[in-house]
Amino acid sequence: MSAAPTILHVKIDATNRFEIIEIAPGCTLDEIRSVFFAAAEIPESRPGVVLKLVDSSGCVIPIGHGIDANSKQEPYVLKVVGDRLSNFSMLQSAIDDIAQTSPPVSITDVQDLKQGIQALKKKLENVDIGVANSGKPGPNQTMPDISKPVSKPIVLNDHYKRQPKYILTEETKEYLRTPSFDNWAWDEYELFGLFEFMFEDLGLISEFSIDVETLRKFLIKVRDSYNNNVSPMKFNFSNKLLVFLRALSFAKMFGILHVSGVHQKLKPIDKLILLLSTIGHDLDHPGFNNAYQINAGTDLAIVYNDISPLENHHAAVLFTILASTETNVLASLSDAVYRDVRKNVIRCILATDMAKHGEIMAAFKKAADGGFNFDDAEQKSLLLQMIVKCSDISNEVRPTEVSEPWVEALLNEFFTQSDTEKVQGLPTAPFMDRDKVTKAGAQVGFIGYVMIPLYELVAKVLPNMDKTVIAPIKESLSYYKDMLEKTPK
Repeated sequence: MSAAPTILHVKIDATNRFEIIEIAPGCTLDEIRSVFFAAAEIPESRPGVVLKLVDSSGCVIPIGHGIDANSKQEPYVLKVVGDRLSNFSMLQSAIDDIAQTSPPVSITDVQDLKQGIQALKKKLENVDIGVANSGKPGPNQTMPDISKPVSKPIVLNDHYKRQPKYILTEETKEYLRTPSFDNWAWDEYELFGLFEFMFEDLGLISEFSIDVETLRKFLIKVRDSYNNNVSPMKFNFSNKLLVFLRALSFAKMFGILHVSGVHQKLKPIDKLILLLSTIGHDLDHPGFNNAYQINAGTDLAIVYNDISPLENHHAAVLFTILASTETNVLASLSDAVYRDVRKNVIRCILATDMAKHGEIMAAFKKAADGGFNFDDAEQKSLLLQMIVKCSDISNEVRPTEVSEPWVEALLNEFFTQSDTEKVQGLPTAPFMDRDKVTKAGAQVGFIGYVMIPLYELVAKVLPNMDKTVIAPIKESLSYYKDMLEKTPK
């Protein structure tokens, strides 16, 4: 006897309509998502649209297999997030409010607007994505010189320094508190506004007397310290924005804190450590991993004695930024508190070196199995490291339409390194070799053997992780397993 279909009662938030959705046991993930788009009366192809399903308790439910049947009395609520048309009236109201309270438009404002339009035009001219766009280096192609760290002068946008550029709706703020953050829906200056909100939402601006203009300069300097080293490929976002997305572990960590509720157990200093660690954990990344640095004998490997050269460098760049008066968001901290923050931020960033993965997992398992103690400084430090590790590799917590472009970008980065290693006669890793790995195969191995065990271990201490975080990861694993089965041998 075949299994019965799952019947879902869904209220469409924007129109207060009620729909009944029937999900047959054999439905694919794409078919399930399609029926939710149809229920919302939104074309799947419309850019910038994210559907969010919420249960009666307000918990975000992943749209995919495993949604529990419900009753008409307790319907799921389907929200359309980021849809330009459905939010037009809200946007128009916000524009009217701004128009009534804003000062007269200046020449600088007009110049900023022109630059924004030109940037948007450039994005639209480069709409193309895929691993196929990145070819092997030709015989005359020069290999990138990545042995020396890059130093960049700070470049500030005067208009951004003077005043907030964006007003966030309550719906947007609620969306940011979920781990399914869609980075592709925002440009880089909008991301600055979102990051600034996260500092404010966690109470850090007031708790540590952070000057808002200093925070903005800090965020821009961080952006400028993420290298434009993504492998040659056309992408529907600028390479500068694409590499800046390495810092989006910051946003995903913010979602994990809220979903699990652990932000209520952490002290302000702990939250500050997490935010600084995640936003700085890949600063000045050259696009070539530790194995390459060590095997090639680069300056980074020599400076750090082959011990986590990249992670040590990321931490050093972060604290170099913080050493400057104009970007020092820690200026109000006492010497003792600063030393504690610095020690733990360095620990968290070093924890992202996968060479330390087994050691950190074993230590945390021992703490979790023995009854985790939030008042124990060493156990708390381990938890912060684990949260940063989860944030670092949290891409597949998000829907595949959001996460897959980043998978494409990382594969291109891996392929470029492997091609370079072959040319230079260095050892290569099979998982980075374009002739030996497929996207589906790489993802199935990484999600199944690294991501899921990591998140399931953290879930022993952090509550509410199963439905909103671990379930989407398993959905992603199923997606890539299906892709692997269809991949030609």
